[in-house]
Amino acid sequence: MATYSAAVLDDIRAGVDIVDFIGPFVNLRKAGANWKGLCPFHGEKTPSFMVNPKKGIFHCFGCGVGGDIFGFLMRQDRLSFPEAVRALAKTAGVTLPEERGGQPGDSGREELFRVMDLAARFYAEALWKPAGERARKYLDERGIDPDLAKRFGLGAAQDAWDRLLDFMKAEKVAEDTLVAAGLAIQRENRSGCYDRFRNRLLFSIRDLQSRVVAFGGRAFGDEQPKYLNSPETPLYTKGNLLYAADTARETMRAKNRALIVEGYVDCLMAHQHGFTETVAALGTAFTPAQLALLRRYCDEVVTFFDADAAGQKAAERAEELLDPTTGGVAWAVNRSGGFDGGGALRVKVALLPAGHDPDTFLRAEGAAAFAERVAGARSLLSYVLERTIRSSEATGQRGRANAFARVALMLSKVTDAEEAAVLSREAAVRLGVDATQLWIEAQRLQTSLRRKPPAPVGVATSAAAPPAWERDLLTLLLASAVARGVLLPLLEGEDLAHAALREVAMALRARPDAEGAALLAELPSEAARHTLSALLVADPPPSDTEAIEQFRRRLDRAQRLRRLRAAARDIAERQQASTGTDDTLVDALRDLERESKTVYGYTRAVGLPHPMGPEGSQGVQAHE
Repeated sequence: MATYSAAVLDDIRAGVDIVDFIGPFVNLRKAGANWKGLCPFHGEKTPSFMVNPKKGIFHCFGCGVGGDIFGFLMRQDRLSFPEAVRALAKTAGVTLPEERGGQPGDSGREELFRVMDLAARFYAEALWKPAGERARKYLDERGIDPDLAKRFGLGAAQDAWDRLLDFMKAEKVAEDTLVAAGLAIQRENRSGCYDRFRNRLLFSIRDLQSRVVAFGGRAFGDEQPKYLNSPETPLYTKGNLLYAADTARETMRAKNRALIVEGYVDCLMAHQHGFTETVAALGTAFTPAQLALLRRYCDEVVTFFDADAAGQKAAERAEELLDPTTGGVAWAVNRSGGFDGGGALRVKVALLPAGHDPDTFLRAEGAAAFAERVAGARSLLSYVLERTIRSSEATGQRGRANAFARVALMLSKVTDAEEAAVLSREAAVRLGVDATQLWIEAQRLQTSLRRKPPAPVGVATSAAAPPAWERDLLTLLLASAVARGVLLPLLEGEDLAHAALREVAMALRARPDAEGAALLAELPSEAARHTLSALLVADPPPSDTEAIEQFRRRLDRAQRLRRLRAAARDIAERQQASTGTDDTLVDALRDLERESKTVYGYTRAVGLPHPMGPEGSQGVQAHE
């Protein structure tokens, strides 16, 4: 895996604080020697993602993924190892040795990032030139402050087919790279390509590291489509990001809430009025990936509806946000009477006056009125359930039965058991049914709806748990230099049955003085890296003399047992070939008996079955 020297990698690790680096992606909270948060690589409600700053390690005990800061960046941004090293070297201020023959492992993503940055600057500069007059007029009509437009990297695409192409040619960017980045479109009937964005106001879409990965283009007049977004590329997957998330995440964490709007301008206007925890959904239905992103930073989400269309939109939004297949929803009541599985994202709805969206309401009524609407937001589920019940109240017994079934189905999709219990009681009163009956029906439906979600891309697959003694041995070796000195000379790969632990042990034998985190780059398999990170994050065992002695006896026994079996095979072969008395054979049998007694003594000391069977060394004595 490693293509750089251990010294260079150690310098980079030392120069980047892993908690500070991971913090923008995961809402970390102190938990003893570690920091804990919700895993960014799989959906979870209870934090199981741990970061140990002293050892420079992260590990998720939910999905099994773990590693060092290089491994985190590789998984977060889907980088190769050399790409991650180069990116972190810049952060750490470490100068890398020159690489001859190009950059190994470079998948082309760095070039795409460079091209997107060039395009963003090109479009942003065009906005403030004479050719951007129409776009500036549009911003003025929408009340968007120029400083805000500059801060968010707004730009203008001119009404021409090749303005960006000409600019990129001067920057020595190939046309196929522009097509791969989604900035140009290949001509169908002849060679060459043309600019994707023309005569539009452009919104830069950034990832969580504030790198431009896509654009959204707004037409000025009646041109269709009204909004034109970048296609999916190696840098951009629709539904994985939220517009302005990189800017909003600090406020989301501070306020423990996110405001979700639909349009780019809605989002910008909210930020302009001080609601900097606002994000937009990039023109798609909300996805599990977007909700998982929000869950990293806050526990509450507020979405906005026009009062006229709120009923239907609320029902649709509830379906988007309540997909039981993505989280493995399950309720349970613990022995204290409380609900397990807390930490679910609570979604609320704020109603705006008929005909208004956040943009128009903020411009018409101001920030104070908008804040009142946010403060008055109510549970999305409560709102949807109320409308469901109200629509069925006037239709008699059959209508109430239908409402009962619909309400139970909706409740079955609620991730937060406490909220579901409250809503079920409210709904039961309105429906005139027993709350327990409604709760039981919702649980029954929940069980039928649940199914194990597919493993997210790149998440560690579960493997058989290692034997406890092997895990304890490796944990001790990683924690104690004394234990390494005593035990590593006795340790052979065949002593360990667990493949991943065996890889870790052999890497440690090769570099007995290395820090645990430094071994990650030496391990050939991902399973071994995840296993090592789990060992490093866990609390180390006490490295007392007795523990070391117990393992020394066990490993010495294993070494003697190997010699015993080899000697037994040798004697058997010599007996088959011998035709008379062989003094050397008698001596070998006596040596074998002595070795067997020693092994038997170790066996009793460490509580293992005798390797030669229940008769111990009696089988050897019979030969004599």
